[in-house]
Amino acid sequence: MPLVGTLSSSLPLIIVFFFSSLLTLSVPSQCSTPLSRQPSDNSEALLCLRNHLSNSNRAGSLPPSWNNDSSAQFCSWSGVTCSKRHSSSRVVALDLESLGLHGQIPPCIGNLTFLTRIHLPNNQLHGQIPAELGQLNRLRYLNLSSNIDSATLSSCLGFQTIDLASNSLSGGIPEGLGTLGNLSVLSLSENYLTGNIPVSLGSGSSLVSVILNNNSLTGPIPSLLANCSSLQELAVRNNHLSGEIPPSLFNSTSLEMLVLAVNNFVGPIPALSNTDSPLQYLLLDSNDLEGTIPSTLGNFSSLLWLKLGNNGFHGSIPMSIGKIANLQLLDMTYNNLSGAVPDSL
Repeated sequence: MPLVGTLSSSLPLIIVFFFSSLLTLSVPSQCSTPLSRQPSDNSEALLCLRNHLSNSNRAGSLPPSWNNDSSAQFCSWSGVTCSKRHSSSRVVALDLESLGLHGQIPPCIGNLTFLTRIHLPNNQLHGQIPAELGQLNRLRYLNLSSNIDSATLSSCLGFQTIDLASNSLSGGIPEGLGTLGNLSVLSLSENYLTGNIPVSLGSGSSLVSVILNNNSLTGPIPSLLANCSSLQELAVRNNHLSGEIPPSLFNSTSLEMLVLAVNNFVGPIPALSNTDSPLQYLLLDSNDLEGTIPSTLGNFSSLLWLKLGNNGFHGSIPMSIGKIANLQLLDMTYNNLSGAVPDSL
C-alpha cells in the first residue's frame, strides 16, 4: 500500500508520520493537553526513546553509548546534549542523524521538557509522533527531513526552523505556518505539496529562508512573502506557480537568492529601482516570461548567477549585464533575442 499523508491547517502544530493509510490521527484540541503516564525524568525518558528506536534485528541502531546500562550517565551518550545551567541534568538537544533508525517516536519524548532541538534527518522513522510533542514549549528547531514516510503538519509551536524536505508530504501548506512569529527557516522541498503558498507567510519579522522546490504548488507568490524585509532566500523551483513576478522581490534590500525557475510565471521582468541589492542568484529560466530584458538588471552588481533561458524574451542583450563584475553563469538560451552579444561578456 502506498504511503500517504497530508498537511492539515485545522490542527495544532503536531508533526505526524504515517506508515500506511490504515493509521488514524488523534490529536488534542490544544497544545496543553496533559502528558499520558510516561517516565517522569530525563534518564527514563531517554531509555524509553531507546527502546522504541533500537531494534537488534534492524540494520540501523543508536550509537553504542546508548547501550550503557547506567542511565545516570545519559548526558555522555552520543547525540545527547544537556544543559549546564541547571543543578539537575536536563536534555536540551537530540542529534541522531543518518543512523538508519527504525521505529516510532514515543510519547515519552514529551517528558524531555527542556528540549530546544530535535535533529533526526536521514532515518527511517514511521508511525505517529505523539501529541505530547506539542507541549515542548522550548522547542525551536525540528528536522525530520529525508525519512521514508509521510507527515501531517499544522500550527501551534514556536519553531524557528522547520525542515521536512525530502519526505512524502502531501496536501496543502497550513495557513497557520505564516503566523509563527519566530519562524526563520522553512524547508519543505522534495515533497508532494499542492495548493497555494499561505497568504500569511512572510508576516513575521524573523523569516530568512523559504525553500519549497520540487512540489506541485499553484497560484501566485503572496504579497506578504514578496515584501518580507528579512527574507534572504526564496526558492520555489519546479512547481506550478503563476502570475507576474512581484516587483518588490526585485527591489528587496535583503534578498540574496531568488529561484523562480520551472514555473508558469508570465509578464515582463519587473523594473528595478534599488541600486544596492545584495542579490547573488537570480534564476528565472523555464517560465512564460516575455518582453525585453531590462538594462536595470546590470544594477544587480553582486550577481553570480543569472538564468533567463527558455522564456519568450525578445530584443537585444543589454550592455549593462556585461558590466556585472563577478558574474559566473549567464544563461539566455531558447529565447527570441537578436542583435550582437556585448563585447564585455
